Amino acid sequence: MLKSKVILFCCLLSLLGASCFAQSKTENLPQIIFDTDMGGDIDDLGALYALHTYADQNLCTIAAVMSSWPMEHHVAGIDAVNTYFGRPDIPIGAHEGTPFAKEEYTWFLGKEYESTVSHATAMKTTPLYRKLLATAKDTSITVVVTGRLNNIYALLQSAPDDYSNLNGMNLVSQKVARFYIMGGNYLDPTRNEANFKHGGPGVTQYVVENCTRPMIFNGGKIGEAKFGYGTGTRINEWHDDHILKAGYGYFFKNPPEWTGLSSAEEIAPWSIWDIITVQVAVTGTQDYFDVVTEGSNMVMEDGTNRWVSDPDKDHRYLRPKMDPKTYADGVIEPLLMTEALHQRE
Repeated sequence: MLKSKVILFCCLLSLLGASCFAQSKTENLPQIIFDTDMGGDIDDLGALYALHTYADQNLCTIAAVMSSWPMEHHVAGIDAVNTYFGRPDIPIGAHEGTPFAKEEYTWFLGKEYESTVSHATAMKTTPLYRKLLATAKDTSITVVVTGRLNNIYALLQSAPDDYSNLNGMNLVSQKVARFYIMGGNYLDPTRNEANFKHGGPGVTQYVVENCTRPMIFNGGKIGEAKFGYGTGTRINEWHDDHILKAGYGYFFKNPPEWTGLSSAEEIAPWSIWDIITVQVAVTGTQDYFDVVTEGSNMVMEDGTNRWVSDPDKDHRYLRPKMDPKTYADGVIEPLLMTEALHQRE
């Protein structure tokens, strides 16, 4: 009888230990707020897909997705991807600007796939940021930005409210662990970069100069298809109902004017800047990239930038290490060729 009680007690201890370990493991996962301009370039869709793939693999949790464009259909497109992965309850922040309608791939995804959240029904980005940060543990949130920095600009300038008695600058300083930002040029300072430029005069400059949390930047040549980082042709192998094939397929059949592409039935290799930013935020640079740690990112009012040795801030940027094609084919492509766990169940 005593022996059976000892065995039962040991089993209970084992179960309790396993439960505590699982809880600890979950709590230690990166909690990601993904701030995206999904709807313009197609690699934002790839980045959100990759982020969900990592979440399926228990490598991160997705606290929220924020839209940094006021295009009316962006929220619905984001919600369609979240729902495809079985995560329809992920909060989505709608850009606070006046929305305008445009038929692009997020419009298509919102129309063709299950989606219940719209720009009109979603919470606006600044109050959603403040709500989530206010209830988060200190330095527990990782913010991944793959679009303009307007949302972060508005958050930093936000005043105390019902969610927190801290202003935006102090709230970010207390709750955010670090920022991973796709923006700027570091290997070719003569080129302007769209995310930094299109935020508007002074927006990127203000965020980079005033935010006190560590910032890891990726931009320019790292991720650009013509420098070997292109991927996406294997997406053609997915069945026609696959959400990634649908989104990429719409983009190549109806290419935005800025791409200079002609309509095509096949998905061609495409740049992966945003997907790289997600990958590094979740699983690190590993043997893929070197990280420059000395100096800081100096941004001008018009969004142009250059890396300077002085002052030395908590800024970083990526430099190539692994062969670009090896990285694209061996690290990024498998993320895009992994079916959503929800679709396999």
